Amino acid sequence: MTEELDIVFFDLGGTLIDMSVSRECVWAEALSRHGVDTETKTLTRALRKADRDLDEAFADIQGVDETPFWKGYYARVIRSLGLDIDLEDVVADLSASFDRITPDEEIWIDYPDSKPTLDSLAGRDIDIGIISNATGLARRVLCRLDMEKYFDPIIISSEIGSRKPEREIFEIALTEAGAAPSRALYIGDKFAVDVKGANRVGMNTVLIDRGNVFPDASCVRISDLSALRTYL
Repeated sequence: MTEELDIVFFDLGGTLIDMSVSRECVWAEALSRHGVDTETKTLTRALRKADRDLDEAFADIQGVDETPFWKGYYARVIRSLGLDIDLEDVVADLSASFDRITPDEEIWIDYPDSKPTLDSLAGRDIDIGIISNATGLARRVLCRLDMEKYFDPIIISSEIGSRKPEREIFEIALTEAGAAPSRALYIGDKFAVDVKGANRVGMNTVLIDRGNVFPDASCVRISDLSALRTYL
């Protein structure tokens, strides 16, 4: 497929980087503060189900304030766990925990398969770009991880005033890259945001589904980026 591509675009969070502290760990600590001990496997199942069930709702977020969505997400997971706790208090606790953790650039790390995949693409003279719903934190993280060198262009939603899955953010990226949609590939971890969004402008897509959230997705789906190296 590489002979037909001019550029490969990547999403960032959940695709190339993740928090060094798992979200299950953040959840377990918050629930423990409210007198509840929950097994990691139970939390993982509940979180993945919420990811799948609220995928379309996440794509419908308008503007840059994701707080209302995440509060609804936390409440949904707590209800699905059947916990007899004060819903409002735990949602507030989780919101405060993630609001404290996620802006810390030190907590973000690259997946073990990210740099080897990027090195492989760069070695084959394939242009690489980023299209991410993010703030300036994304650039600081890329710089700290010595990853910004791989990408041109780097398109950040807060900098251009458009978010995935809107057409505009993908069109801006294609224009900056000087690439036609049919000769560009987009790789992301959200079906509605990434795959559907990029498909709307005619881009090729691959869903990176590290947690097996979308087993029935109607698209090319891989569980890690090493598989992408084979696919390309």
